[in-house]
Amino acid sequence: MNRQQYLGAFDACLINLENTMREMPNNPPAEYSACGDGYYFRKEPFLPFAHIGTWMTSFLLGEGLLAFHRTGKERYLTWVKSFLPAYQSKLYDTPMDTMHDLGFLYTPFAEGLYKETGEKEYAKLAVKAADELVKRMNLKYGMIRAWGRCDVWDHHSAGLAIIDCMMNLPLLFFASEETGNPFYRQIAVMHADNTLKTFLRPDGSVCHGYQFMEAGGVPQGEANHCGYANGSFWARGLAWAIYGYALAARYTGNAVYLDTALTLSNRFLAETDKDGADRIPPWDFRLPDGNDKKRDSSAAAIAACGFEEISRLTGDTALREAGETIMERLMSPDYRNPDTGSCGILLHSNGLEHCTLFGDYFYMEALLRYAEGFGAYW
Repeated sequence: MNRQQYLGAFDACLINLENTMREMPNNPPAEYSACGDGYYFRKEPFLPFAHIGTWMTSFLLGEGLLAFHRTGKERYLTWVKSFLPAYQSKLYDTPMDTMHDLGFLYTPFAEGLYKETGEKEYAKLAVKAADELVKRMNLKYGMIRAWGRCDVWDHHSAGLAIIDCMMNLPLLFFASEETGNPFYRQIAVMHADNTLKTFLRPDGSVCHGYQFMEAGGVPQGEANHCGYANGSFWARGLAWAIYGYALAARYTGNAVYLDTALTLSNRFLAETDKDGADRIPPWDFRLPDGNDKKRDSSAAAIAACGFEEISRLTGDTALREAGETIMERLMSPDYRNPDTGSCGILLHSNGLEHCTLFGDYFYMEALLRYAEGFGAYW
């Protein structure tokens, strides 16, 4: 694939983004995460943006910032900025109703706006989000609590961390660089180090969750909330880990993190070599015999971003070539939504034959990475 092919595929996504810009309410509802046809805004009723479960909204706004980065058209920037009051209110009015996905919310939005504009109010908002995120660290166990209000301890989520949090750590690394305060970085490193100890199994696979303390009647140990079952191997979890450790390596220069990202990437390649899926993984690598191995295009897009990041850090051309193979498949009619009236971009996400916000966003980010070495907002 060449640069113009990637950019042409990116520009085709702007048609779907126009639909999002027209249909998305300015006071954003919490979730419109997945649907078969990509018409995200047909589902009603929506939860309010202030709801604790909110985590995906910024993938849509991140698409707007990617469009601004590519085109320089102010209308995209103006649209993203229009959501600032909702993001401020979530942090300042209802800070207890947030979870570890503050990174997924405020990195593509606040940090992205800051990187595109240089306007300090957005950096300040990202640091405020980091302030709330560090409150979720359990210093005894060295893990950031994933879900639930921090003042509620009688639920299992009081003891739960999940692999997705590796993608929330860049918010802490950014806050440390922006403020000069090493505390944020120390929290991120503590979580990354303990994730290595608890989430990566001896056979090199990755579990989705870990119950790092007994809570709500759930014992300490491996937990599963997104993969097929305890002991299975969720493909998007592996992709989060690949990209998360690659980013941690970039921020810290820690060779262990880079080695981990490489090892996990090679495991991804080995798993996708098994069934001739052209690098698009089944949604879980350990589905029992007889189960339909539906694909997860979102995991492939996230992994492709991670491969490009690692390739940039190491000069590993084989990983970049694997990422290009992924992108060629995702750009094909098998995975690219042909419906120009839809908001959804990438088909067959999450093993549910869905379009998803995260699949769409990371596909667009990957297109810019492979076209022109885009540095990403993470």
